[in-house]
Amino acid sequence: MHASLPVAHSIFSSLRPYKLNIPEASRDRCLGTAVEVALAIIQGPSADLSGGNSRIVVCAGGPNTYGPGSVPHSFNHPNYPYMEKTAIKWMENLGREAHRHNTVIDILCAGTCPVRVPILQPLAKASGGVLVLHDDFGEALGVNLQRASARSAGSHGLLELRTSDDILITQVVGPGEESHVDTHETFKNDTAIYIQMLSVEETQSFSPSMETRGDIKSDYVFFQFAIQYSNVFQADISRVITVRLPTVDSISGYLESVQDEVAAVLIAKRSLLRAKSHLDAIDMRATIDERIKDIALKFGPQVPKSKLHCFPKELSLLPEILFHLRRGPLLGSIIGHEDERSVLRNLFLNASFDLSLRMVAPRCLMHREGGTFEELPAYDLAMQSDAAVVLDHGTDVFIWLGAELAADEGRSAAALAACRTLAEELTEFRFPAPRILAFKEGSSQALVSRLIPAHKDPPYEQEARFPQLKSLTSEQRTKLKSSFVHFDDPSFCEWMRSLKVVPPEPS
Repeated sequence: MHASLPVAHSIFSSLRPYKLNIPEASRDRCLGTAVEVALAIIQGPSADLSGGNSRIVVCAGGPNTYGPGSVPHSFNHPNYPYMEKTAIKWMENLGREAHRHNTVIDILCAGTCPVRVPILQPLAKASGGVLVLHDDFGEALGVNLQRASARSAGSHGLLELRTSDDILITQVVGPGEESHVDTHETFKNDTAIYIQMLSVEETQSFSPSMETRGDIKSDYVFFQFAIQYSNVFQADISRVITVRLPTVDSISGYLESVQDEVAAVLIAKRSLLRAKSHLDAIDMRATIDERIKDIALKFGPQVPKSKLHCFPKELSLLPEILFHLRRGPLLGSIIGHEDERSVLRNLFLNASFDLSLRMVAPRCLMHREGGTFEELPAYDLAMQSDAAVVLDHGTDVFIWLGAELAADEGRSAAALAACRTLAEELTEFRFPAPRILAFKEGSSQALVSRLIPAHKDPPYEQEARFPQLKSLTSEQRTKLKSSFVHFDDPSFCEWMRSLKVVPPEPS
C-alpha cells in the first residue's frame, strides 16, 4: 500500500474537470471495462482464485454508455429494451465474477445525471456490495468513500438454519442465496436451510420467516444458527448459536412474548420484498391495513355494545411502527423517483436490525438547555417554535430549528452545534453514512412528512400519546396549534379508527 501511494496521488491529482460541451447523459463512460480492469489488477498474473478479500469502490456520475454492459445515451433508441436487458445480465455476471474472486463492489453515485440504477444495482448486489445515491459530490460522498474503503468484510460465508421438527422456515430475507450442501455423511436426515452469504459484515442481517407445521406438543422448541466464514486475515471462523424457547399455552402468554419492534421489522422486510414497484408499494399498504384488522379480530377484545375490536395492549407499539412504514419513504409517497425507491429498498432488505428499525420508524430527540436531549414520540407536535429537534430516519438525519429559537442567534448556534454533534455520534459507524440536513421552521416539508400528524387529534389524545405537551402553557399550545398547515393525511388514531379498530393505549 505504501509503495503505491505516490502513484495513487499522481493519478488523482491529474484529474481535471470535464470541459467539452456535451450534455452529461450523452457523454461516453466505460464503467464496465473499468471494473474489469480493477478486477484484473487485484487478481494479478495468477489464475488462482484464492487470496485476500478486496473491495472496489466505483464513483459514478452518470450511466455506463460505452463498452460492455453499456446502454445507449437515449431511451428513445429503437433497441433500448433489449440492450438494457443484455446490460443488466452482463453486470450481474461481472458481479458474480467479482464474488468468486472475494471482491466486493460498492457503487457510490453522485450528481443530478441519472445513472440508470436497474443496470448498476445487479453489479453491486451480486458481489455483496451496496449502491448508494448522493445529491452531489459533497461531504456525504466523501464520508461514504472513506467508510467504504475502510470496511472489512469476511468471505466464503455459509449460514445454516436448523429448527425443531414442528417449525418450518418458509423464507429468508437478506444478502445471500440459497445453497445446496451435501451433508449426508454428517446428518442422515438434514432439514437445514443453507444460505451462501455474498459478504460477511456487521452492517447486515438475515430475517427468517417461520410457521408451525401443526400444534406443538412439547414444552420447548429449538433453533440453531451456524455460520462459517473466512475473516479479513484469511482465518476460518465458525460460530454456532443454539436457542431453546419455551412454548406457551395461552394467547396472553403468546402476545406478551412478542417483541413489537422485531415483529414490525420482520413485517416490513416481507412487505418490501414484494414491493418491487410503486404500484406494489400501494398494494402492500393495503396489506398492512388488513394485517392490523386481522390481529385485532383474532387477539383483541371486543368493545362492549359495539362491533369494534381493540388492538391488543400487549402489542401497543406495533401499529404505530407500521403506520410509520406505510407513510415513510419505504412504502409511502415521500420519494418520487423509482430509482431512489429501488436503492432504499435494497439497502433495507439487507440492513442490520438497528438500521432497519430506524429506516422504518424515525427516532425523535428534542434539544434541552444545557446540551441534553429528550427522546419524544416522532409526532409533529415536537415542532415547537422555541425548540430544536433531531430526527434520525436511518438513511437521513434531519435537524429542525423553530422560528423563535432561530431568531436568537446565540442560542440557535449553540443548539445547532449540539444537534450536529448528536447526529454525527448517532451515525458514526453507519454505512452508508446518512445525509444530515438542517431546516428552519417554515422550510421543512421533508421533515414534516416523516412525522405522525397528531395536531388534528383532540387534546386528551394528544396528551396521552405526547405527554411533553402538558409542560407547555396554554399560550404555547395555542401558538403550536396555529403553526400547522392543514392537509388531508390522517393521524395515527384516525387511521386506526378507519380500519374499525380502537388504537391501543400508549405503553
